[in-house]
Amino acid sequence: MPHILAIDSGNSFVKWGLFNHGRCLKQGKVQYDKIQNVKNDFKELQAPGSIIISHVARAATKNQISEQISSWPVKPHWIRSCAFQCGVSNSYSDPAQLGCDRWASLIAAWEMQQQACLVINVGTAVTIDALSQSGEFLGGIILPGFQLMLNSLQLGTQLFNADMSTYEDFPVSTNSAIQSGIIHSVIGAIERMNNLLSMKINQPVKTSIISGGAASLLFPFIKIPIKAIDNLVLKGLVLIAEDSL
Repeated sequence: MPHILAIDSGNSFVKWGLFNHGRCLKQGKVQYDKIQNVKNDFKELQAPGSIIISHVARAATKNQISEQISSWPVKPHWIRSCAFQCGVSNSYSDPAQLGCDRWASLIAAWEMQQQACLVINVGTAVTIDALSQSGEFLGGIILPGFQLMLNSLQLGTQLFNADMSTYEDFPVSTNSAIQSGIIHSVIGAIERMNNLLSMKINQPVKTSIISGGAASLLFPFIKIPIKAIDNLVLKGLVLIAEDSL
């Protein structure tokens, strides 16, 4: 099987990995506004036989990615969510409207779990998606991530110098109150979605999946059975590429 270059172009970072037979040979990560820095990394890679990309960010970033991979004579596959792929069915009324990064994450999670679970990504935004026991994407929610919640408080209140601090059950400083409030909001959303999915399938959810750069901030507070997986989107992209090949 040819080498697969998977690229996850998100709101804040562009992540990439070169894979062969499901094994990651090399990977990297760069802020979206410094995408030109991957040029030297890409020069050192073995030429991929397939390039697959999830892109949910700016049009300018898409153009820059296209420029960085243009030296390889491979037509890139910019994925879109669809009605069914790799064992996962999409319940969105318009399947293509689902973010393709969420779609790739769902496919990766289903490949690992093969059972009902939540698929949680904690990045610039937080997404909490539900998979059924048969691989159906039932739906999911989106809420602001840590930094977006903080920015919202700074912009909409008099807390101009507010920042995040440490978690406390009963905060006695403004910054700690902000950190604790953000954690409560995300953990509360996860627990509620877990309860809803458990009721939907008439049994407790066995194990869910969490990924994303800020996921580690939640680990001490998550009480449901959960498994942390790095680069879930990249893993889903590779599965989609292998399925296409």
